[in-house]
Amino acid sequence: MHIIYLSGGSVRNRDWIEKVKENFDSFSTGDILYYNHWQTGDKNLNFEAETNKLITLTKDKKEYCIFAKSIGSILVLKNIFEKNISPKKVIICGHPYNLAKELRFPIDDYLKSISISVIFIQNESDPMFSYLELEKVLKSNKVQNYTLIKNPSIDTHDYEDFEKLTEITKDFF
Repeated sequence: MHIIYLSGGSVRNRDWIEKVKENFDSFSTGDILYYNHWQTGDKNLNFEAETNKLITLTKDKKEYCIFAKSIGSILVLKNIFEKNISPKKVIICGHPYNLAKELRFPIDDYLKSISISVIFIQNESDPMFSYLELEKVLKSNKVQNYTLIKNPSIDTHDYEDFEKLTEITKDFF
């Protein structure tokens, strides 16, 4: 399986997504979407530029899955909704629902439109958006074909259990 990797927006996520890919390389091929603002020093992700790069990464692929964290999940859901990309399956870690709202993305519409299999992995007390908050949002939007996995007793936006992420992803993809 070919995996497209999108991390969180902070430049420190670059090392994290490279470690994720390194772990997943034992069962897949893949490409990391390296965000422009990591190079330019800009504060925020440029959704238009990163959309174009994401489309380029996926355009010649017949079958691929996406592994995304945080703001990367907003980018993925936006592009699935707009029919720019068509992954077979998606895994999302640390979905930042409130950030999507702050950025004025119609995140509820994105979630309602999901028709492919998606796994959401959320830390129980993720400060960006907790497991319980995400559970309520997914239910209220009547999201179809998803699994929500809780990382209990974790109160960070970090997803550092590479062994568990690898196991989940290998089984799902």
